[in-house]
Amino acid sequence: MPSLSLRVGAKTDPVEYRYSYPWLFRILASEGVRDVQLGTFFELYHLPDSFFAELRRQAADHGLRIHSLFTSHRELGGFFREEEGFVAVARGNYERLIEVGALLGARSVGCNPGAVLRDRHETKRAGVCRYIEHMRALMQRAADAGIEWLTIEPMSCEAEPPTLPSEIVSLAAELDAFRLSCGRATARVGYCADASHGYADADRRVVFGPMRLLGECLPWLYELHLRNTDPVFESTFGFTEDERERGIVRVDEVRELLLARQAELPVDELVGYLEIAGPKLGRDYSDRHLEGMLRESLRHCREAFETPRRAAPAHGGGTRVRAPEASVPAAPPAVRIAPSVMCADMGRLAEELARLEDAGADMLHFDIMDARFAPNMPLGLLLPERLRAVTALPFDLHLMVCDNGFFVSRAAEAGAQWVSVHVESAVHLDRTLADIRERGMLAGAALNPSTPLDRIAHVLDRLDFVLLMMVNPGFAGQSLVPATLPKIAACRRMLDATGRPIPIEVDGNVSFANIPRMVAAGADILVAGSSSLFDCGASLAANAANMRRAIAEGVALRADPSRAATGERASHGRA
Repeated sequence: MPSLSLRVGAKTDPVEYRYSYPWLFRILASEGVRDVQLGTFFELYHLPDSFFAELRRQAADHGLRIHSLFTSHRELGGFFREEEGFVAVARGNYERLIEVGALLGARSVGCNPGAVLRDRHETKRAGVCRYIEHMRALMQRAADAGIEWLTIEPMSCEAEPPTLPSEIVSLAAELDAFRLSCGRATARVGYCADASHGYADADRRVVFGPMRLLGECLPWLYELHLRNTDPVFESTFGFTEDERERGIVRVDEVRELLLARQAELPVDELVGYLEIAGPKLGRDYSDRHLEGMLRESLRHCREAFETPRRAAPAHGGGTRVRAPEASVPAAPPAVRIAPSVMCADMGRLAEELARLEDAGADMLHFDIMDARFAPNMPLGLLLPERLRAVTALPFDLHLMVCDNGFFVSRAAEAGAQWVSVHVESAVHLDRTLADIRERGMLAGAALNPSTPLDRIAHVLDRLDFVLLMMVNPGFAGQSLVPATLPKIAACRRMLDATGRPIPIEVDGNVSFANIPRMVAAGADILVAGSSSLFDCGASLAANAANMRRAIAEGVALRADPSRAATGERASHGRA
């Protein structure tokens, strides 16, 4: 088990002037991504403080945190210009950037230093000196504002220092030496390296590849940009299947380098932010493909980069992290575990939630019933509302009720990120799903075992996930309805045929024996109850390990349909 924790986050660049931040936050939350790096835009330096307070709240409402703020347009490069006024503008804007970072609750603020005009290369040394001089003052100002790190991105061109290994080392060493000798508190200076940045000379010969330059950054590496590129670093793009075929960046190799040389790093947690521009901006035929590209790249990066996840700190709870169970293998990131709170030890719920976080739970599932639609009423909305301050895990509210409008209106107040309503009780399903999204939550449609899939055929554009009941609503401990397993596969085929990356959640008798077949059929989110995670025959940690092994078997079956067709079954624990 590595001590270095690697997570995937996302930079917000691709939504600039295209989609809203809640639109992006909804996608990130549904992909299990919690760390956000806000990319700058032209108005940022002049907007009122209230804009950033609201943006911070919107992120928190989705279970996300804006950990970092980083420029997107080289707009703080005035330290390298000779003309009157450029340096003052760069300094003033950098100071505002630090203020904005503090308003967002970010730990780091960063940019690339700037660019030397190509026809005035002789000004480079003077520009570097001016940059260092102002950085010394900005490090102190950042510390006063509560920003812990000022980060710098090495570039791919000699006119945009630092680029060469010697420049990377000398710049960081000089600023680090100032921090140690300053005699007062300053922010630390670290690198936000870019996995796609290498150096090719004027004849397009590659002198230093991205892995070499990344290696030079390690003693000061605080965060990372995950981005793909071509062999001479001419264009950058993401990690869809097509992009991986033409790109040279292997995310798994980046991960292996960091793990192999983790002793050189100044941190024990590092976030790699997916940084892509997305498809062509401002075309009706291209903008709509952004969501699919983001999801595919995020899923690849999470699978190739992340180490077994540690629990995220609770809201306002500092930086406490807990190590996962040493013997527990990492679950494939595409399949998430949603423990059913109804099956937890209600007498010691706070401690139970801490154990679930340690076990690697991805979200918490709340069964909200009204004793009318479902013949039971185990949990009320007050419970998730009270637990919101206890855990940072996303809340998944499964509404098994008649009056969907009332419960949806209260779900956001209860801190939910995911909300599903039953098609059997939704009189105006399209309107209800739209209402869920307008309240900033992910919208799901739930179907009972006997309900045909065509009931959701005309609301797919409103859906962020589908919940398939494997038993009839009401009680834990029921046996699987046999017809529901082929229904998962049919739903998967239906969704894939439309090109929509909509995850399928399954609820009811998600047992150790059933998990491989459920995952093989296409289930992406498993509601874990008394037949798996809360099985009383073993500890919660041991049950979590068994679940992950069963998930891994299901993923293997999914990749080899011939095995799945023969009905191979797992034998982990109890059915």
